[in-house]
Amino acid sequence: MSTPPTLSFEDAGRRAADHHQRGQLPEALALYGPMQAARPQDPGLSALVGTVLAQMGRTGEALPFLRQALRMDPDNTDTAHNLAQALVADGLNEEAADAANHLGQLCYGRRDFERARAAFDMALQWLPSHRPAAANLGATLQAMGRHEESIERLSDLLRRDAEQAEAHSNLGNAQLGAGDYRAAAASFRRALALRPDYSEAESNLGLALAWFGTDAANSEDGEAPADGEAQETAASLVTLGNARQALDPGAGSIESCYRKALTLRPDFPAAHWNLALCLLLRGDFERGWTEHEWRWRWQGFGEEMRPFPQPVWDGRPSEAVNGTLLVTAEQGFGDTLQFARYLPLLAARGYDVVFEAQAPLFTLLWSSLGGSGVRVVPRALSPAHVHDDLPFAAHVPLLSLPERFQTRQDTIPAAVPYLHAEPQRRQLWAERLNAAAVGRRKIGLAWRGRPEHSRDRDRSLAPELLAPLLRAPEAVFFSLQKDPPGRPADTPPGVVPLGPLLHDFGDTAAAVANLDLVIAVDTAVVHLAGGLGTPVWTLLPFSPDWRWMLDRSDSPWYPTMTLFRQPEPGDWAAVIATVAERLAGADIPTLSRSEGTKE
Repeated sequence: MSTPPTLSFEDAGRRAADHHQRGQLPEALALYGPMQAARPQDPGLSALVGTVLAQMGRTGEALPFLRQALRMDPDNTDTAHNLAQALVADGLNEEAADAANHLGQLCYGRRDFERARAAFDMALQWLPSHRPAAANLGATLQAMGRHEESIERLSDLLRRDAEQAEAHSNLGNAQLGAGDYRAAAASFRRALALRPDYSEAESNLGLALAWFGTDAANSEDGEAPADGEAQETAASLVTLGNARQALDPGAGSIESCYRKALTLRPDFPAAHWNLALCLLLRGDFERGWTEHEWRWRWQGFGEEMRPFPQPVWDGRPSEAVNGTLLVTAEQGFGDTLQFARYLPLLAARGYDVVFEAQAPLFTLLWSSLGGSGVRVVPRALSPAHVHDDLPFAAHVPLLSLPERFQTRQDTIPAAVPYLHAEPQRRQLWAERLNAAAVGRRKIGLAWRGRPEHSRDRDRSLAPELLAPLLRAPEAVFFSLQKDPPGRPADTPPGVVPLGPLLHDFGDTAAAVANLDLVIAVDTAVVHLAGGLGTPVWTLLPFSPDWRWMLDRSDSPWYPTMTLFRQPEPGDWAAVIATVAERLAGADIPTLSRSEGTKE
């Protein structure tokens, strides 16, 4: 008798899934079991074995597999749900409630509020005293707009345990939603009394105070408010301005919020900084750059002025500097790429310029700026030192250069390209991309930025939303995403991933220089493409960063850039539909495949 052929791993998986779908659980387990034993580090296989065992009523055997799967893949909602059900079936109600609460938190983070509500309800059904689930349920009801229910749930929880700062904060959010601003302020204050560093509660307290209490700035008897009251009200006005900015970035009342705050506290850095962003967004560069210098006095800026003993350059002539002028990078990679254009202008005015760049940008800027007389060095590890202890006479942060140059909209130095890929790398990437494109249009994509960015949730989009673009005729799409260690790639099907080959911005520049078009959200890639002179379509959230200004489809910073804006907050689908329609009919000339330059 002949031995039956051995199934491949993939065939075994397909056959096991078929058995599972048909309810043939023993047969499915007979295949899933050996597969999991062969790949014990695969959370999906551990979850499948655990799920089948639980469905067979063998919960005691299922639990180790499901626990292991969730440890390896803690963000998997299906595994969290199956573990919770297996735990309660085995009589472990407390652990089951913990698992259901974890499931609810995952769903809440994905804005699947209905499923989150069901999970928190399930946790409380199994363990009515589960306080985190009770607090989370209140927050979920508030997010769903069911404010009165949320207030009732959270008030009941706090009657039983008044020491939960998060529950007080969530109650304040619900009261804000219900329009009871005075009660909301009281709840946020209780949260802060329990957790003085609770930044979210502090911010929302300012919002509550602004909505019910801005009249405190002018008391009924005409006397000025006390210092503490003025400070609190000024902070609330800044918070109100920021909230209005998110809802309607063109509203004229936004600037008045910040200016009103400054009448109460003239030296309030947060008000100056937000006023700067407001003015720059509207194209008022003359006043905006001056206010922008307050960033170094605001703790929320996230960076500090470099602690050098040398003076900060104030714009005086090169002869008065009497030595090297050190320009230091600040903020993100995109900021550096955008404002590097000013460095050759300094050298042309006779300054001995050294630019200290972030390490991933070093080779690109070294090759781009060396011919203009600008020396580029990598940033030192210590903020108090410079690479190789380079001597210098004065220093200035990079984003202070527009103020020093008195830049206005009509004087932006917008000649491109001012960034240049290294010729050898550019040729290498020309060969790679042309081999993949075979005469078709080469289009680069970037759909998300750094998750650490304060507004990354607004500016990034889910890769599946790009599907309408990928139907464009005669085009090959390349992903320009560089995934950080430990983050799984989420490249859409049909898109060629370049990330593993992009070692620094020098490689990315060489790739982008060989593309016919880049389509990207507001991240460093669009500044790179714009600086290289590559056509770039930038996808913007409803409330954009200041540099893209308002109500325009072009950018004075980048002649080859087109802007596509959300018509309302979060509406990426409308943006993608517009871009897909434009892309389908766009006449985008391809690059010369022999030289990698535009025809």
